Formats: sequence, structure tokens, C-alpha cells
Amino acid sequence: MGIEQKNYKFKDKRIYINCLKILLIALMIFSFLIISTGCKGISFIPGASYGYYIWEDKDDNIHIAWSIDRKDSRFSGEVRTDGKITGYEVFEWEESDSILVINDNRIEFDATLDQHDYSDEIVFTPADYSYLEFNLKINDGYDLSRINIGEFINSPENNIFRIEKDYFDRLEKEPWYKKHPFVTFFNKLYVSKFFTLVYVFILGIIIIEILRVSIFYSKKKKLLIIAASYAALIFINAAFYLFLKFVTG
Repeated sequence: MGIEQKNYKFKDKRIYINCLKILLIALMIFSFLIISTGCKGISFIPGASYGYYIWEDKDDNIHIAWSIDRKDSRFSGEVRTDGKITGYEVFEWEESDSILVINDNRIEFDATLDQHDYSDEIVFTPADYSYLEFNLKINDGYDLSRINIGEFINSPENNIFRIEKDYFDRLEKEPWYKKHPFVTFFNKLYVSKFFTLVYVFILGIIIIEILRVSIFYSKKKKLLIIAASYAALIFINAAFYLFLKFVTG
């Protein structure tokens, strides 16, 4: 009977350890997904992503790309500058698509995408300018949530918007918690701070209890370890609240 009980305890311990591993792996994957949306430069998946994507490369060329998620759409608009456009290239362009440079300071384009053509791109080189002004439409209308600027995919506030010459340089200097999607994520957590802190506390209790019946079970000072764990959880919860207050202040 003693051997059977010991085996059951061993199996229970192994189950709890596996549960803890799964929980930690899930948290790591979730964190990776959040970080990967902004830390590896602007990216999109033709045929899955939908909208405009604007960024600057290391040679100071400006890229405007657009993509659909298998919905036939028309992308049109213009880009103006107070400087000059010294050159441009197009990629994935079709015969029906058009682009025109006017007076060396304005680009007008009109292109359509369908289920056989998932994305297009314009790359142009501006010079001696202080700003770029964008007027971008999808199906002859505005959808600012579908316009993504820079590696942290910020959206503009106005239908016709400007970005200054040093916009992308300033964007890189912003602290990581002020960039999209982190700033939006932290703001949402702070707005619902009561729910957030309760959720973090409950998650911590679950982890501590799993450790208590698995790793801490055989420790001589398990009560002291458990008490220290709960004290640490309270400290972490308070520190997390102060962090949210700081980054959203």
C-alpha cells in the first residue's frame, strides 16, 4: 500500500510539473508574439495583411507598399514634398496600374489588387525636403487604421497627413514602451487596472500552488518558501502597477 501511495504521489508531482511547464511555455510564446510585432522592422504578409505600409530604408529611400487579404481592392493617392523626388521604382506592378511624377515633387498612383495579385510597392528617393505629405485611399475612401507607418506600425490621425524628414529617426529613439503595439497594450491594461492586477495575482497564485505541490513539497522549509513566494507576488503586483502608471503617465 505504501509503494502504491508513493507511486501516486510521484505521478501527481510529475503532472503538476508538466502543467507548470506548459503554463510557462504559453507565457513565453505570448510574450514573443507581442515583441515580434514591432522589433524586427515593418513586415506584412501579402494575401493576409490588408492596408498600406510605409517605412524608410538605410539609404533614405521611402517605401510605400500595400497588400490585400484576398479582397479585390483599389489603392490610389498621392505623395507631395517641399523638396524633390529624384527617382523611383515600382515592384509587382501590373499593366493596368499607373504612376506619375509631377513637377519633381509629387507622385500620383492608382493600382488594383485581386486574388492573383496580392501586393504592390513604390520606392522613391526624396531630396532637400522637410516633410512628406500623404493622401492615401483604399477603394476611394479613407481608412486610417489600415495605414501603418514605421516599424512599430503607427497609424496617422488625419486623412491627409505629413511626416517630417527626421520622423523615422525620432521614432527609433522613442523608448520601447512608447511604441506601438506596446503603448496601446499598456494603456489598455492601465485603463482596466483592477482587472489586470487581479488577473496577475490569480496567475501568480496558480504558479505558486503548482510549485507548492510539486517542487516545494519535499522541502524542509516549505512554509517559509511559500510565504516568501506570496510576499514576492505582492511586490511584483505592486511594481507592475507602478510600471503601468509610469509608462502611461
